[in-house]
Amino acid sequence: MFVQSGQSEEALTLQERAERAEKHLSEALQQLEQERQRANAMEAKLRELNVPLDFLAASNSTEVEGDRSLPQHQNFLIQRIYTDGACSGNPGPGGWGVVIYYADGSVYEMGGSDPMTTNNRMEMEAAIAALQFFNETGQTQPIELYTDSEYVLKGITEWIKGWKRKGWKNSKGKPVENQALWQVLDLLNSSTVKWCYVRGHSGDEGNDRCDEIARAFSLGRTPSLRQR
Repeated sequence: MFVQSGQSEEALTLQERAERAEKHLSEALQQLEQERQRANAMEAKLRELNVPLDFLAASNSTEVEGDRSLPQHQNFLIQRIYTDGACSGNPGPGGWGVVIYYADGSVYEMGGSDPMTTNNRMEMEAAIAALQFFNETGQTQPIELYTDSEYVLKGITEWIKGWKRKGWKNSKGKPVENQALWQVLDLLNSSTVKWCYVRGHSGDEGNDRCDEIARAFSLGRTPSLRQR
């Protein structure tokens, strides 16, 4: 039975209400099935790439203060995300930071560390953490993801196409450095994400805060993070 979208709930008959509820339930079940299939496909791809299945949950880093998914923000709209990485020594102790801005003005921050890494790897792990968080929300509206790393920006938007075409070889025919991280980043990336470059230390609030978080972790400190 056809029910006009603008029809009030009071005007609906019992049968019409049941049909509407059944439709909503069917749509919810379809969405859950799509998420299940996506999760299974991601797991299969990680197995194919020989990436540990706990990679996305840990990324060889120590994350702080629990889940990357925040229950109270599941119905909130993410507008933009900033990411940054830092390393003391390069290679040496490293850290990464992520700052997520919601449409309602709230902010969620994340960070982690690695005892022996490189700056590029930390930049990539920050982006991976950001995309994992975003994907787990199920948001379909586009977002902007800001990075001050030209390595990450050009790698994911330009170079990766040639790497994949050449079997993950660079222009010199050598294996792409940080290949496993690039493959995970590629797996998490989508057309919903608009990659943006922000110049580091330019006074941009989001970038400066990410840098502060990443540097603190690289120096063995645990900064206070906004997670509400």
